[in-house]
Amino acid sequence: KYRISKPFILYVPGGFDPRKNFNNLMKAYAALPCDVRDSYQLVVASKATEDERISLLSEADQLGIPSGAFVLTGYVPDDELIALYSLCALHVFPSLYEGFGLPALEAMACGAPTIGSNASSLPEVVGRHDALFDPMSPESIGAQIMNALTDDNFLRSLREHSTLHAKRFSWPDAARRALDAIEHARSNWDHRGSIIHLA
Repeated sequence: KYRISKPFILYVPGGFDPRKNFNNLMKAYAALPCDVRDSYQLVVASKATEDERISLLSEADQLGIPSGAFVLTGYVPDDELIALYSLCALHVFPSLYEGFGLPALEAMACGAPTIGSNASSLPEVVGRHDALFDPMSPESIGAQIMNALTDDNFLRSLREHSTLHAKRFSWPDAARRALDAIEHARSNWDHRGSIIHLA
């Protein structure tokens, strides 16, 4: 259905604006050693407009990525997205900025070995310093992809970490933390209605 015919590197961007950093991810993938690149497809799973699709496929062609090696799935329903997360050889999240980075956490909750940007909220979401890369550097992204795909012990440890780390995040826990923050702010509000301080 999605033209995935071999083990794959997965990116679920949650959108197609420039901060999603497709250019550097595709440069990193294109620069992988041929034997590694030929063994893995790069799959971007997200709904895209026709213009976005044409632009990304054109960029892949300009980078010398062989036809069929770069796959844009289009819209993927939730049950099939869970399957993609569960089946991928590696999940990569190279975004330049995320308020939280929910797709990375979704992937980890499905047991996907995940590497990501050392930017904004993603270090907290990924939860491992040795699983991060510089999103501005295709070389850094590519080196981390290579590390994960060629070191079985590292890849196994990423997979184990994903399942355990994802359990630290939950909607009830997020609600509790938000309520704690609100109560903390309220306790620091003096009788004149001005904030004394927020720790």
